[in-house]
Amino acid sequence: MLIQKFKSFCFLMVLVIAIFVFCGSSVLSSEPKELIVGLATWAQSCPWDVADAQELRDKAEEINAQGKYKIKVIVTDAAGKREKIRSDIEDLLVQNVDILLVSPLDAHDFLGWKDIVVKHKQKTGKPLVYASSSKIPLTEDLSIEKMGVDFGAVTSDFNSGRVIGQHLAAYLFGEKGKYEGKVVELRGAPGFDSDKFRHEGFHSITDQYPGIETIFEQTHNWSRMEAFQLTRVVLQKYPPGSFDAIWAYNDDGGMGVLEAVREEGRVGEFLIYTSDGQSDCVRAIQEGEITACAVFERVAKVCLEKAIEIIEGKDVEKIIIPPDILITTGNVNKLLGEGYKPFLVGEDVHWDRAIK
Repeated sequence: MLIQKFKSFCFLMVLVIAIFVFCGSSVLSSEPKELIVGLATWAQSCPWDVADAQELRDKAEEINAQGKYKIKVIVTDAAGKREKIRSDIEDLLVQNVDILLVSPLDAHDFLGWKDIVVKHKQKTGKPLVYASSSKIPLTEDLSIEKMGVDFGAVTSDFNSGRVIGQHLAAYLFGEKGKYEGKVVELRGAPGFDSDKFRHEGFHSITDQYPGIETIFEQTHNWSRMEAFQLTRVVLQKYPPGSFDAIWAYNDDGGMGVLEAVREEGRVGEFLIYTSDGQSDCVRAIQEGEITACAVFERVAKVCLEKAIEIIEGKDVEKIIIPPDILITTGNVNKLLGEGYKPFLVGEDVHWDRAIK
């Protein structure tokens, strides 16, 4: 009888220990998985990169609140120097990031860093996600596979230029009954994919109509001040009624245009187009001083979501191109009401500072 009781006691103890171990492991397994996310940006004085980094942090907090992951975000700043992004990426890899996001100036830059990031990916198996502020130029065969990454979210500056061209053509036809008008183009800066593709996209539409003519084209180097000065030249050279629209290739340029137009008392005389979606530009659209602005979704938050899916073993599409949005005086309040967030630009956050 004593032996039987001893055996029962041992069995009970084994059962208790098993339950304890099982419950303990369950508790441990319910602990959030820690992930380090590194975002290498071109310049934290660039409105796009500032907004992208903040939305990445906001998305990480949202995911952390769900309890499954505990995400730490590290953002680097290359201060507008292309050569520094490589060293920033190396620093992130030394910190053993679980997810690496790279936001280069263009796809060509990424090829210069491909060796270190792909080697890291092969060694650790951790995902490499590519985020770009310009669409991969597919005509040059810079595919996701060639870039050597797991996923790419890329924006299309070509499409941005195209939607502005479409809006202008439709306006001219509506006003004049024919596709005819004169345009001033204040381009970005030489060597930037965003400048090149916005130009090509715009002219893919306007060049279809011989009556739509660019009468003045200069580079404003993404600078609000240079756009202001160039616009003063344009307004002195061309009297009222001489042209139909000014398109500045980014919002800082557009705000420089608007400042000069206000100074000369010529607000409302012609259309003003911009691209990007900064807060001051959106306010000017609400007030009817800027006609329209082409924008697209920031991509870092999307990249984080896809990288986590990759970690979880899910299949993801190789590339996403966020849809283009044209913010106009007619739809701006509706878009803001539906949750669109413009860039929050401070005094020290402007493109002209980013490229110096």
